[in-house]
Amino acid sequence: MKVAAASVRLRDWLLKRPDWLDQETVLGLVFGAKTFAASLLALYIAFWAGLDDPRWALLTVYVVSQPDSGLVLAKSFYRVLGTIAGMLFATALVSGLAQYGELFMAALALWIGVCAFAARGVKGFARYGFQLAGYTVAIVGIPAALNPRGAYPLVVARCTEIMLGILCAAVFSRLIFVRELSPKLVDLVCRLARRADSFATAVLDHSDHVRVAAERTELAKLTKGFVDVQEMQYSAFFESPGARVLHRPLRRLTQAAVELCALTEAAANRGSGPLAEPQKKQSAVPGTSLPCMSGAAEAAAASALIRAADERDIGIARARLRESMAAFDRGAELPGGDIRCTPWLDPLGAALTGIRSSLAVGIISAFWFVTSWPTAPTAIVVAAVLCTLLAPMEEPDKLSIAAGATILVAATPVFATEFYLMPLAVDFLSMAVAIAPLMLVCAFLMAQPRIGVLGLLGAVYFAFATNIDNVMTYDAGAFLNSSFAILIGVTVAAGMFATVFPETPAGAVRRFRKQLITHLDYLLGASPDDHALPCYQAGLYEQLGATVARVGPDDKLARECFASATTGLSAVLAISRLRRALDAGTLPVAIASKGARLLARLSQTLRTPSSWRLAKRAAEAHVLARDGLMTERVRAKGGEIEALNGIVVGAQTLSHDLLAARMILQETLNAR
Repeated sequence: MKVAAASVRLRDWLLKRPDWLDQETVLGLVFGAKTFAASLLALYIAFWAGLDDPRWALLTVYVVSQPDSGLVLAKSFYRVLGTIAGMLFATALVSGLAQYGELFMAALALWIGVCAFAARGVKGFARYGFQLAGYTVAIVGIPAALNPRGAYPLVVARCTEIMLGILCAAVFSRLIFVRELSPKLVDLVCRLARRADSFATAVLDHSDHVRVAAERTELAKLTKGFVDVQEMQYSAFFESPGARVLHRPLRRLTQAAVELCALTEAAANRGSGPLAEPQKKQSAVPGTSLPCMSGAAEAAAASALIRAADERDIGIARARLRESMAAFDRGAELPGGDIRCTPWLDPLGAALTGIRSSLAVGIISAFWFVTSWPTAPTAIVVAAVLCTLLAPMEEPDKLSIAAGATILVAATPVFATEFYLMPLAVDFLSMAVAIAPLMLVCAFLMAQPRIGVLGLLGAVYFAFATNIDNVMTYDAGAFLNSSFAILIGVTVAAGMFATVFPETPAGAVRRFRKQLITHLDYLLGASPDDHALPCYQAGLYEQLGATVARVGPDDKLARECFASATTGLSAVLAISRLRRALDAGTLPVAIASKGARLLARLSQTLRTPSSWRLAKRAAEAHVLARDGLMTERVRAKGGEIEALNGIVVGAQTLSHDLLAARMILQETLNAR
């Protein structure tokens, strides 16, 4: 027994991950070594098989590789799909329009714009599939159109090289120093759930404003990572069977945490705001005449009903969250189906991305036709890639300028590697040693969250400029032309971001507010069985996290985003309460007709919102709350009381939220 126990401890010690591997610098070094080794394997196989252009195998490894294994598999899967779609469209385009240069490039620009539009409108690495479907047509289609007779062998060669790079990256990611994505996802979701529960505790215990504000701040930090949760859930599904088993429980736990966050945030905002003093709130709106409550007692009664409803809803959501956490810990599945929600899309941002990408391709193509510039295809690909890749990021114009600076800085080490180190190589091993310093640095930079794109750009620059092959030719003129083409592509992309409908943080906030109103209108027309409320909450948090990340370090705009989101959450809960009360069928006819008329008019108002319309709907909601409260006190029957309470709580809360929305709308109009 002692020998068996000793052998078990020895095996556990050998398989245990050393603590030093969790350090960020070491993780970056390990990732760099893995990526470089995978690229060497892909390059060696491409040399051995005599493929047409082995650099694409090396480049694909760097494009696909991610520090987390699940991200590599997800990215590889969608890259395969995008490559296949791009190859098919490139074949059709070359077959039909190769002899018409202008029409070919116009069709290519349109296709890249459509793919860029679709890539901006989907979530996870599915967007990468659409991006690849666009880039692949430019990478394969332009050389094939210049030599139509060799188009089919070229398409097959590129597809083979790309698939080889994907395979090598996936093998190294899953077999060597595996970094699982699932533990990180589980930790992030559990922290979100615990923080939501702590926030709810502070609000239910009527804690002081300092503690509630501190809890809200900590929760806001995790809300920024809600987008990461969604992205990780999409990617972890590819990681392992165990990750797929956790997929549904994690989604249920995330949904429960989001529901509790939404309810608590709305209640905390009402508790700390002027809702408890309704007459002060009414007088704060110039130009409107809101009916007053009959007295302080009625105002106190309405506030008490709202407080009781909030506490009841938070308690139910809190119990549901704890039940989901306990089921997740046990590995059990809760009854009931998984709620599938359509993510909120940003059609305007997607359209701008498509327009910029198409214009970039069109501008460089026109320059190509006028000057017969031989390396224009490289500039076309780089411009289209950057216009699509950087569009969702914070300050894309500055990032594109940083990309240009990266090319200028990397030109010297890339030139030294190609013309001073690589000529000394006599075999594959010595060539690997020659390129190791540069490629290892690029891979290490890719593992750093804020500058990963720049590290990838350095690797792409090296692959394009050196043109690695079985038989190397060292041409300084070709190197300079390739470098110049990449720089031109970056410059055109920067020009697109700076001049064609620039995407500013303030514009992102305005689009976020527009989405709040648009989806609130959808909620008004949704069926009660459509899970519209949880889908609205999940979509709002996801879009909030994306917008806050897009806004960046501007605290004022971030606070505006959170204020708008809080108003939206509170309004959607108020509408849900009103609809439940109306659907109960126990209300007096007069109250029911007023409530239905309010929701119908509110739907019309949300389609064309204005300060005056919002104030008028707020006044109508306030009147409905007062009438509901008076009806309950005077002649309510047993079955009517609960429905009337729902009318009072929903209408009074909605009045508060519409007035807050009116103020936000005025601030938005004044900022333009």
